[in-house]
Amino acid sequence: MRLTRSSTITSLIAAGAIAFGGYQALGASANGPDWPCVQRRVATVTSAQMWDGPDVDDLTQWRDNDEMKKLIARLMSRRNPLDQATDAIAQFAAAQQPDERDQVLKLLFAGLVDATNSDRATVIHGIERFQQRQKARAAEIERQAAELRHLKEQAATDERARAELAAADERHQWDVRVFTERQQSIPLACEVPVLIEQRLFELGRAIRTHMSE
Repeated sequence: MRLTRSSTITSLIAAGAIAFGGYQALGASANGPDWPCVQRRVATVTSAQMWDGPDVDDLTQWRDNDEMKKLIARLMSRRNPLDQATDAIAQFAAAQQPDERDQVLKLLFAGLVDATNSDRATVIHGIERFQQRQKARAAEIERQAAELRHLKEQAATDERARAELAAADERHQWDVRVFTERQQSIPLACEVPVLIEQRLFELGRAIRTHMSE
């Protein structure tokens, strides 16, 4: 029975190693050694990528406007449904003087771009730290597999090795399970930067409907 379990574990490790190695090779060739995602690693986005309005990347006056900073935080929160966010943009735009509205809304979008890049950076760094931990787990699983092979060779004639083998096999199975389950969560994590970008795009489109420029 143990041989069957061990064979199953070996298959899991092989499958995990193939997937893990594939992700790692992709990251190393294009996006850095710790980027596991199929999506290209984009460190920052620009206003030109996110809307058809003027370039606002150099605008920073929104930082001096407490009302605007609070609104930016509300709009960026994914707990706030997009329809409520667009309503908030409409209310904010309506409260501006007509001759100042375009400039104020450009500042608003500049703040949203900045907040988007900050949120994405946090997520990206978190994904890379996760990948680093997965690499360490993969190395430990490989070490355990080598130890199991050694113990199995000794177990035929060594009672102590047989006892150690049972404990080592159980620990190995657990670590493989943890590695596999966490590896399966990577694609979901990789979608988060994309979702943040998509929200910015929709917010920018909503802002543009209130601009004359």
